[in-house]
Amino acid sequence: MRALFLLLGLCLTTTALAGQGYTLPGSQVETLSSGGGDYQVMTYVPEGAPPAAGWPVIYLLDGNATFPLAAGMMSADSCARCEMQPGVIVAVGYPGASRRDVDYRPATEQVTLESNPAGGTYPPGAPGNAQAFYHFVETVLKPHIAAQWPINTHQQALFGHSYGGLFAVYTGLTHPQAFRHIYAASPSVWWNDRYLNKLAAQTLKQTSPVWPERMRLTVGEFEQSLQQSEMTLPEKQRELLAKHRQQRAMVDGVRELAWTLQTAPAGKEHVSFMLYPGQSHQTVMPLALQDALLDHFAR
Repeated sequence: MRALFLLLGLCLTTTALAGQGYTLPGSQVETLSSGGGDYQVMTYVPEGAPPAAGWPVIYLLDGNATFPLAAGMMSADSCARCEMQPGVIVAVGYPGASRRDVDYRPATEQVTLESNPAGGTYPPGAPGNAQAFYHFVETVLKPHIAAQWPINTHQQALFGHSYGGLFAVYTGLTHPQAFRHIYAASPSVWWNDRYLNKLAAQTLKQTSPVWPERMRLTVGEFEQSLQQSEMTLPEKQRELLAKHRQQRAMVDGVRELAWTLQTAPAGKEHVSFMLYPGQSHQTVMPLALQDALLDHFAR
């Protein structure tokens, strides 16, 4: 992990010295459109000839945040003696305002609002339509990438964090053959009265559930409690923050979701859980992303 942050620090230093934006060699940015709006698609493709079966590829959600980390790591850590084999990074972001509330949350008949410890409920946000976003990924984005570079369609992965993790789990359970590997970091298990738990229960009712080869669910230790640095916050603020995290119960919820899925036939072979000590909801993403890349692109 230290090497990744050193690399990113070098990139930032280069930017400051040159007085212009840093561009990672091998990367490109383009815009793709769908019925829901435009997407900014950032792609990193390694130098050299692809493997005979085509490049392995990972698709990243929240691409504006995840692409610099993933592309920097792939560029630095996929040498001949490195743990990772070269592969393609495809990150989906937005050229303007984010629409992640719509894209990453499934459309449901109704949405149970989340209680606000300060009183009332949190705003519901825009109605979700993950079904439409999945359709964009499968029918527009994947064919677009495959038309430009030789892709190994049997070695594709999906990574998402928070609402993106919710979409990753949703996709793994409803379209298990779309991606070989699913990496869901801090999936929003609290959303819509534990929607993912209900979806998992429906999956378990199937006679012979079909699974992605690997579905890894991860969460940070301090996503359900206060960090030491937060103990000095004003008492009222500290109290509300603690209640907010306790009612979301991210650590318990993600772990229990994994355990539930592991009760299915062959569930333990395909579903795993990992807790990152000392990490919050914000800081856990780079660690989970790094582990996803090391796992999916392992030699």
